[in-house]
Amino acid sequence: MLNKTVIHSDAATKPAKLFIVENNGAVSERLLKNRNLLGRAANDNPVDLQLNSPIVSRKHGEIVSLDGEYFYRDLMSTNGTYINGKLYGREGGKLRTARKLINGDVLHIDSKTGNKPHAHSITMIFSTDYPDCVNWFSQPINDTMAEINIGRSSSGRQNLRLEHEMVSQNHASFFLARLGWAIIDHNSTNGVYVNGIKITEPVYLRDNDVVRIVNMYFVYRCDRLIYQNVTIKQQQPARAPAGVAQPSVHAPAQAPAGSQLFIHITERSVWQKFKKRTLLQNINMTINSGEMVMILGGSGAGKTTFMNAVMGYEKADGRIVHGTTDIYNDYETMKYEIGYVPQQDLLRSSDTVYDTLANAAEMKLPLAATKQQRDWRVHEVIQQLGLSPERESLVSKLSGGQRKRLSIAVEFIANPSLFFLDEPDSGLDGVMAMALHENLRFIADTGKIVMVITHSPDRISKLYDKVIVLAKSSMDNCGYLAFYGSVNEAYRFFDANSLEGVVKRINRSDEGGDGKSDFYIDKYRKHTGQI
Repeated sequence: MLNKTVIHSDAATKPAKLFIVENNGAVSERLLKNRNLLGRAANDNPVDLQLNSPIVSRKHGEIVSLDGEYFYRDLMSTNGTYINGKLYGREGGKLRTARKLINGDVLHIDSKTGNKPHAHSITMIFSTDYPDCVNWFSQPINDTMAEINIGRSSSGRQNLRLEHEMVSQNHASFFLARLGWAIIDHNSTNGVYVNGIKITEPVYLRDNDVVRIVNMYFVYRCDRLIYQNVTIKQQQPARAPAGVAQPSVHAPAQAPAGSQLFIHITERSVWQKFKKRTLLQNINMTINSGEMVMILGGSGAGKTTFMNAVMGYEKADGRIVHGTTDIYNDYETMKYEIGYVPQQDLLRSSDTVYDTLANAAEMKLPLAATKQQRDWRVHEVIQQLGLSPERESLVSKLSGGQRKRLSIAVEFIANPSLFFLDEPDSGLDGVMAMALHENLRFIADTGKIVMVITHSPDRISKLYDKVIVLAKSSMDNCGYLAFYGSVNEAYRFFDANSLEGVVKRINRSDEGGDGKSDFYIDKYRKHTGQI
């Protein structure tokens, strides 16, 4: 380890990247193109960067590259855009001159009431200088803590160690002062920046403030810090505050680049009374890491059969390959990379939320994981899936939505690469269902592939990247692929204005549908060049 801190230089040597932090703590990272239109996430809003917030305008702003430099312009949005705390936009119906962006600039979309941010505010960080291997972590904070020290030293009182040669041994501290949490720079070599501005004295933090140390970021939320840390070969886990155990070896991480899921099912059949019955046939697709995919289908089309075949629980004739690993040939290894949440939970009613997850961690994490590492992973997952208020609650006392989130947490403990859920929103109202699917979106954004069967698709469609539509042919009662693509493409393909309308197209007429499954199976074959 270096004992001397290297001086940092903001050299724009990489493609510009935008870190997008939603108010619920979910983080996504986007490499910027020459022109990037930002707007509210909606199926009928074709923008480059969809932001999941009702206070974002449909065409809110744009980031444009010109001669190697990037500029931001607010497109007369309703709420404007804050850049490093200064409000841009909303200026008498005229487009404001574009503002040049520099590394570390912080953009907020907010509709403030006094100093309190809106419940759906969006934080964006513009960066041209970022580590090659970083992950995002969540560090809980509360009024029982006094200080969280940041530095590179492996000894002393600091609680979060940043393994970066440009971070000073004792770089900075977050500390609880009379009016709330603040940040102080301990005369570090490379300084501390709050919302893009270098600080020279302690600064109180407001909800959604962004702190930059070298080229890593901390987003302050009143109950936690959402932060980056370098993850290189043998890096030790970031140290937790006093009283909280070390993080586990299974902290969420981006899946390796190129970890696609290749699905090629020739046939899935069963034998009934000495007669072969084919359930699925000719299904081919590729799913990218970080994608959230919805599985729809008419009655008896084979949605659960398809999911079981992809997971390897019930093998089909064909190949299922994740990255370079054949799930069927190497199932004993791959089964630890698969998380599955069935319709009915298997939770013990007499256990608490914490006990349930502690037991899951003991069973699912590697034998080499210490008790402290398991405890940290439980603590982290409870935070990430919004179960902190129910930490000591009995499972029997949880609401339907809370039980579903706990079932997801049980599988998420092991940090699987592939996540499958069969009707997780069954029986939930619209608000609870949306919150649940936002949790799943967070999981996908950590680099996982998430596949979900649902019967209430329209209320959560904006969170999904792709949709699979299975249809049962009236010719042979077998399930076929009738469509695979984006939600908007599905609307056009089926000439429908909703996903429920898509399902109606392929359902039988005696079930209230249009009875056109054969038509769309054939149309998709032609569309993909199979016939």
